Amino acid sequence: MQMENYTKFGISGAVWILSWLALLPTASGASEPFFKGVTVSCQTWGTEWQTPEMACTLDELQSLGANSFAIHPYARIGDDGHVRFRTIDENRHITVSLDWAQERGLSVMVVPHIAYWGSKFSWRGEIKFDTSGEWERFFSEYETWIVEMARVAQAHRAAVFCVGLEFTHAQKFTDRWLRIISAVRQVYFGKLTYGANWNEYDQVKFWDALDYLGVLAYFPLTSAAQPGASEIADGWKRRCAELDRFSQRNGGKQFIFVELGYNENARAAAEPWSFVTGGENATQIQERCIEAALSLTGKHRFLAGMFLWKWFPELPMHEEEDFRLQTPGIKALLAKYWRP
Repeated sequence: MQMENYTKFGISGAVWILSWLALLPTASGASEPFFKGVTVSCQTWGTEWQTPEMACTLDELQSLGANSFAIHPYARIGDDGHVRFRTIDENRHITVSLDWAQERGLSVMVVPHIAYWGSKFSWRGEIKFDTSGEWERFFSEYETWIVEMARVAQAHRAAVFCVGLEFTHAQKFTDRWLRIISAVRQVYFGKLTYGANWNEYDQVKFWDALDYLGVLAYFPLTSAAQPGASEIADGWKRRCAELDRFSQRNGGKQFIFVELGYNENARAAAEPWSFVTGGENATQIQERCIEAALSLTGKHRFLAGMFLWKWFPELPMHEEEDFRLQTPGIKALLAKYWRP
């Protein structure tokens, strides 16, 4: 933080910032934190995040060795560019879990998501408008919402804030993103990133304004049918070399894997983004992919951490979801690679 910010907040503010920095997990021998994180998702607009089951989820993740988790509050996109969000009970559905994390010594990444279902867009990468007025509406209302979420992140000491993700078309408006990032930095003093899709991170032109390079790490690793652990590991070796080179071209700035996950799918190593499930040895291939990803922990200078996708609080009426991590096999792998 710049010195004028310390002056602005005074001695008590400096103490507050130092206590906030203490929540950042540190990798052995590294000057930057390594985030062993899991995204805790929801099946509603987020009411699950303030339930007793959420507290139990954080306890379980911590017992498995996680030191961080990600949460993704929602706003809804309209076909005409409107970005609508609700502030209910002072965002208690978000703030309760952030405070629980602080009590447990867990760091948090807040990753606000645009909800596209019910619109003409099938995913965030399709969000695109035909007129300048629609683009202006989108960016103006998106900025209002993202700054509001940044205020929440600051007030409840989130370690990292993600200003957006997967905006294939919108991310090309570099000047607007620089404006958004500047507005966020006026209210939030932690680390900032952006989540680029796995095949587009080299197209983002505003990395200089952020603290971490961010990527949704659904990299295809091998096209082999029934891939073994060695083939998957070789795929990561090639990807890591690419990411390391990009990091060095950006002054050694580190990556965060904003999302990293695999469905229970025989094609998980070839198409990690796929919602398809099943196939021969699907469970084993999912676990091989997860294990290969976890084995990257603390091994590469370019990588500051990862957030696995995804986990759910075990509510009584909870339904099974794609990309589910809550299996005995995956829990054992988390403990193997992350538990001290």
